[in-house]
This record gives sequence, structure tokens and C-alpha cells, in this order.
Amino acid sequence: MAILDKVADRQAQWSQTADSLKKSLGRARWWVFFLSVSGALAASIASQIGPSGAPVAVGNFANPRGWAAIAGVLCLAFSTFLVSRLLGAASVSNWARARAISEGLKREAFRFATRSAPYDDPDPDKNETKLDDERRGIEDDGADLIASLVAKSGSGSTPRMFLGEPDYRALRVQKAIDWYRRKGGEHRKTATRLGRTEFALSAVATVVTALSTISGKWTIGGVQLDFLAFTAVLTTLGGAILAHVEALRLHDLVMTYFATARRLEDKKDRPGLSFSALVSDCEDIIATENSGWIAKWTKD
Repeated sequence: MAILDKVADRQAQWSQTADSLKKSLGRARWWVFFLSVSGALAASIASQIGPSGAPVAVGNFANPRGWAAIAGVLCLAFSTFLVSRLLGAASVSNWARARAISEGLKREAFRFATRSAPYDDPDPDKNETKLDDERRGIEDDGADLIASLVAKSGSGSTPRMFLGEPDYRALRVQKAIDWYRRKGGEHRKTATRLGRTEFALSAVATVVTALSTISGKWTIGGVQLDFLAFTAVLTTLGGAILAHVEALRLHDLVMTYFATARRLEDKKDRPGLSFSALVSDCEDIIATENSGWIAKWTKD
């Protein structure tokens, strides 16, 4: 059907655009994480190397301390730069809006494909016109993102023909349940792994601090090192991990994904529910989840 093909093609393009924007955000977050830790480590090293260190005959910097200090400053400066340019509110909002448009088009396509309200008029032409108008309204919210659209590849996951109840249950409801559970499990594993790493770093920092109060400075390779200073590196690393978990909204996503999967499953298994009511309720559940995480990502 021409109108469904059109909506499916547009949805696939917006979905792939959202994926591309999300990957860019993910890369930027990892770079910020790496640069923050590297900057803290370089600053700690610089504070431990005296001016009598082995010379580095470049410019006016005659010892490694100057180079370590420069490396630390540059790492922290670039970290701040990436946060402001690639992880600002506009970048996050662009990704969230692209995903919202994609999900909005998919939702309307499934309502139309199942002949559910508001696409249940006896006149098919009116339904097609209504869907096309809705498609325009949804896409208008991303008019400023047109230049960021990527080329569509593949047919996407939006229906291109009318669906009966068994197909809707399998292609929409059960597929959504499986996706929410799979992604919720993945995010839970990631959050657990990062949480354990942060706990281990905090424990090591505590041990190093305790030993440093007893042993004072240690000499390694002829260089006196105050290991108490390196607790700042461990603390920064732990803080960066916690910030990374918070930036990814992992705990919120785990909770909402599993909750949404449970709500969809309860609705799918509810006896006596008409097909029209099933579609309406399930699409409302998915829409609520989508609007919820979009609000969480863009609230700051």
C-alpha cells in the first residue's frame, strides 16, 4: 500500500538517523571519560616529578614535569570542549527528537495497519489522508534536522500492509516485549559491571590512602612518589564511571524497560480484550514509555 510504504520508508530513515546520532553521543561520552581520567593521571604525575628529572629538550620545557603538566591540561581542556560541543543539550535533544519522530511514525503505521482508531473510517481514502496528515505533523517537529538525515537502508520494521490480530501480537506486541527485556538485561549488566568497577577503585583508593599515611613518600626508579596524590586519580576515575552511568540513564532504563515489558505482557494475555482495544492500549503503553525516556534525556 502506497501510504504505508511512504510512512515505513520515512520511519526507517528517521530510525537510522537516530541510531547515527546516538552513536556519535556514545563515542563522545567515551572520549570524555578517557580524557578526564588521562588528565587527572597526567596532573598527578606532574606533581610528583621534580625539576631535576631527565631533560626533554623541546622548547622551554627542560624536564618531563612540564610535558606531563601540558598533557594533563590539554586532556582536561579537550574533555570540556567535547562536553560543550558534542554532549550539549542541543545534541541530546536532536537525537531524542529523531527517535521520537521514528517511534511516532511507527505507532501511527501500526494503528493504520490494524484499522484501529482513528483510522477506522469506512472510507479508506479518508483514513489514508488522515495518516498522511499525521505523518506530516510528526515530521514537522524535526524540520531543522532534515540536513542530518542519513540515507535509508533496509525496509525497517514498520508494517507495509494490513495486519490481523495474530500478526499484530507477534510483530508488534511480542517483539516489543522481547526487545524491552533484552535491552533491560543488557543495561543491567552494564550498570552492574561499572558499579563493581567503581566500588573496587574506591576500595583501592582507601587502601592507598591508609598506606600513604604510614609510609609517606616511596622511591621508585630514583623518583620520590607521594602515592597519596594518586588517590585523586582513583577518585576521578570512580567519579567518571558514576557520571558515565548517570549520563547513560542506565538505572532508569532498566526499570522502565522491564516495567513496560510487564505491562505489555499483561495486556497481551488479558482475556476478553477486543482487537481494537488491544491495539489502542498497547500503543499507549509504548508511547508512554517513549515519552518518559525522552523527558529523562532532555530534562537537563
